[in-house]
Amino acid sequence: MKKYLTLTLFILFFTSCATKIENEQNATNKKTNSELIKILVEKEKEINSLKLELESYKKVD
Repeated sequence: MKKYLTLTLFILFFTSCATKIENEQNATNKKTNSELIKILVEKEKEINSLKLELESYKKVD
């Protein structure tokens, strides 16, 4: 009986630790993805402003 109780507690502990690690990794990935999307949007804005500047120089020539 004691062996089964110990084994059950070990399994529960291992499962809870694995679940916690998985949840932390998912949260980190979501944060990383949102940061990458923000950077991508900023770069798109920079590219668009440079395109407009280039077009204005072409019109002057």
